[in-house]
Amino acid sequence: MKKRIIILLLLLASLAAHAQSEAYLRYAPNPNLNVAFVEGFRLDDSTTVDVTVISAKDSATWTWMIEEFNISLMNNLALSKQWYTKPKSIGTRIVQKNDPSQHVTELIHGEFDIETISFYYKRICIYHIINQQQYNSVFQSVIITTMKK
Repeated sequence: MKKRIIILLLLLASLAAHAQSEAYLRYAPNPNLNVAFVEGFRLDDSTTVDVTVISAKDSATWTWMIEEFNISLMNNLALSKQWYTKPKSIGTRIVQKNDPSQHVTELIHGEFDIETISFYYKRICIYHIINQQQYNSVFQSVIITTMKK
């Protein structure tokens, strides 16, 4: 009986270790960041997606994130449009699955993720896309969220 419990615990531990993204594993050790991996985040009635959320704990860390994620140009636009003062202002871009700091120019399904950047909340969300339905639902969700009053 004890052997079965030990095997079950080892199996559960190995499953939990796999329920993370490369972005989570890369940024979670940083003590200046709040990093979470949400498995199966519900976007609508029929679509879920895994999401990694990375938040800066302070302005200095946010400045580091802007450089780390190569979003300096988007940050300059955010400054000019005062997105820092608007909670619903969100930047969106397509990034590499294995490196969310690298922008993607060619869309090959299953080969990219969608990244949203909130300058107001100093937060980056990485939606781990694996199919067209998730792609469509993420963009629809982002548009609906930013349009609501």
